Amino acid sequence: MQDFASYVTSKLARDLDDVLPASEDEFERYRDNLLRALSAFNVKQPYAHAIYYAGLTQQPRNFQYSNDELVQAMKTTTLTQLKDYVKNLWAKGKGECLIQGNYNKQEALEIVETIDKTLAFNTISADKYPKRLRALPLPVTTSAQKPPRLIISEPNPSNNNAASQVTLQCLETSEKSHVLVEIISAIIEEPLFNELRTNQQLGYIVSSGVKAIDQSRTLSLIVQSNIATAEDLTSSILKFLDDVSEKLITPLSSVDIELYVKGLTDSRLEPDKRLAIEVTRNWSEIASGRFQYDRLQAEVGALLSITKQDIVDFWQNLYVKERRILISEVVPKTGPVSTKEPSLGGEYNGGIPVAALGIKDLQKFREYGENEISKMKS
Repeated sequence: MQDFASYVTSKLARDLDDVLPASEDEFERYRDNLLRALSAFNVKQPYAHAIYYAGLTQQPRNFQYSNDELVQAMKTTTLTQLKDYVKNLWAKGKGECLIQGNYNKQEALEIVETIDKTLAFNTISADKYPKRLRALPLPVTTSAQKPPRLIISEPNPSNNNAASQVTLQCLETSEKSHVLVEIISAIIEEPLFNELRTNQQLGYIVSSGVKAIDQSRTLSLIVQSNIATAEDLTSSILKFLDDVSEKLITPLSSVDIELYVKGLTDSRLEPDKRLAIEVTRNWSEIASGRFQYDRLQAEVGALLSITKQDIVDFWQNLYVKERRILISEVVPKTGPVSTKEPSLGGEYNGGIPVAALGIKDLQKFREYGENEISKMKS
């Protein structure tokens, strides 16, 4: 492994002529393949586009570029620029390494030292370390206010489906808040499908789930349909959420809660079947800067302490009181559920949106989130 690490590192840091395109034609083939991959974004399903743009609003601008920005950058990139870039790529930086497996401490340190000598970059000072990813907060709205609504025109003209995703953001970082989001998700998953898919028959894609961005958690509900407009889908999702407290949480028994807790606990206590799974989990702790390697055990402890009142209070904060919600709708250009093509926007100036957002408002919306983070720090 030490020899292998040295070989790969030397190819990346020293013998670049062996791996870089040798001619303009070879470079063009690489670029064409990447452009094709980026262009494939346009033919994804509308629900995928709704998910993508909702995620983009919570990513800082210098951490995640839009697909359109990447396409434009790829079109103008040259082989000369690539070669100039790699000359400085390993000149300086901050190194982080994870060695995991059948090694003792000394063996692991020897591998790290080999890589360090091969790269031989100048270590930057702590004040110049790249910033860690921190999720952008969505604007706070009360139940009496309309949440931000991002409306996107479906880029694939041959797809006649509409889609809507409603995202609820939780910025709390405790293990208890994280597992409570998952309990809420487990509570609503089946009723959501039964109501919107089986009873209302709105569409063949109806789902919900929890995602993590940095230490935040989002609960998302999404529907795709070719018989209902995106606006109608949003109304149906919000109506379902309005009834969650009365119809799903209030009737919970202690047995119900124990079953939800047991399911989430068992999944965390199940031993990893492959080393790669454990390595990926540990590396995510390093890459995020959290370094909490006992996260699963801590979450199990939080799960075992959950009460019904915890669930009631958490839902009140997440959805009923001061809530962070984003609606992302994708409107098709053709078909029975097509509506007037949404505006590209560009008039939004920051703060809580008083009207629907367009795709040109994304940068300002993300800038607002970055300003909110600065306020939280101060």
